[in-house]
Amino acid sequence: MIPLPDHPIRNHWAWQAFDRLWRPTAGWVTVFGVAYAAGIGHAIGKPMNEGYLAVWLTFAAAVIGIKSWEKLKGVA
Repeated sequence: MIPLPDHPIRNHWAWQAFDRLWRPTAGWVTVFGVAYAAGIGHAIGKPMNEGYLAVWLTFAAAVIGIKSWEKLKGVA
């Protein structure tokens, strides 16, 4: 992995938040989307159709796969 050059923007709070929070945010969006597709939508009478369900499950598999790959490589 090539390290990024040192730059003052990397010390800014917004950069730090983005750098550290995008993976957990993507994980929580995935969890809420799958929860809605699996149960919440049916409970409130607005279930997802099969196309949206397939997209959410594919997104969830991709996020979990990327995180697993990064853990295997020692990045995450």
